Amino acid sequence: MKLTDLKSKLKKHELSPIYLVDGVDSYIQETVKKSLMTVIPEDQRVMNIGTYDLETVDLGTVLDDARSAPFFGDYRLIVLNNPVFLTGEKTKLKFNLDGFLNYIKDPEPTTILLISAKYEKLDGRKKIVKDLKKIAETIDASAPKENDIKKLVLQYVSGKESQITDDAIGELILRTDGNLSQIINELKKLTLYASGNEMIDLNAVQKLVPRSLNQNVFDLINVLMQGNIRQSIDDYSILILNQEQPLRINAALVSQFRLLLQVKILMERGFSQGKLAQELKAHPYRIKLAMQSARKFKIESLQRAYLGLINLEEQLKTTQRDPKELFELFLVKFRNGWS
Repeated sequence: MKLTDLKSKLKKHELSPIYLVDGVDSYIQETVKKSLMTVIPEDQRVMNIGTYDLETVDLGTVLDDARSAPFFGDYRLIVLNNPVFLTGEKTKLKFNLDGFLNYIKDPEPTTILLISAKYEKLDGRKKIVKDLKKIAETIDASAPKENDIKKLVLQYVSGKESQITDDAIGELILRTDGNLSQIINELKKLTLYASGNEMIDLNAVQKLVPRSLNQNVFDLINVLMQGNIRQSIDDYSILILNQEQPLRINAALVSQFRLLLQVKILMERGFSQGKLAQELKAHPYRIKLAMQSARKFKIESLQRAYLGLINLEEQLKTTQRDPKELFELFLVKFRNGWS
């Protein structure tokens, strides 16, 4: 189930006794918690919401609380963070998994149990994981795909009685590297800005949302690929003028070329966008952009550029030479390797 599905169900007062939020996306994890908290009136939350860290608390304590009746209310919310027993990680705590399994098979009807599994992957070989996924309402908190982000943006904007154009959504995703938490923060500004005319357009996004370093570096790489040395130097100079540190710029360039090289190699082995994102543990939107760029490169060119940037990093750390001059030398040395 997606986050948008959960919000729709909660609007209809359709509740499940057990929720499993599976994935590392912080925005989705936190939004699920906040959404379920709204089920309990604000003046009842102190007594009827319990939060436990399962890296330090045993399941017995949690189950005792889960079986308790709400205090002058209709529901209790029990939040379980770091359910390490669902992973392959080792822990010194001994968990009463039989007791937990008995509970999820016959949960307290007035308790909402939220299991926040902020991990890359659960251990699907474990019986407790298999049984939990069969019983719980599972919410996908993996890095969202572009279409999922668009749905969340539209849902948020609609809730603020505003509208947003398709090209504005695309630019917003581009400028935030598809980071949901950042997207929502920027939407707060954009919906406030658009409160007069109710429409968020491309101009509003370009005016109010700053470009990330990764996006500026991505554009710099595109200029490099076109063989435009002068424009590359100008763009690099602008980054320096904007107080970006040379080592930070270079680190972003190294990271991007490393990704391009990995994507190029795996694309030639037949990997799809989804498999690439899973294999490289990168955001699907970043993979999508990398695939578009990687098609324009030869593997040898990417290798030359990557190694050249590693060498440039070493020079930035060990010499007092002007960073712009070092970057220009890098461009001259590798300008014949972009295609």
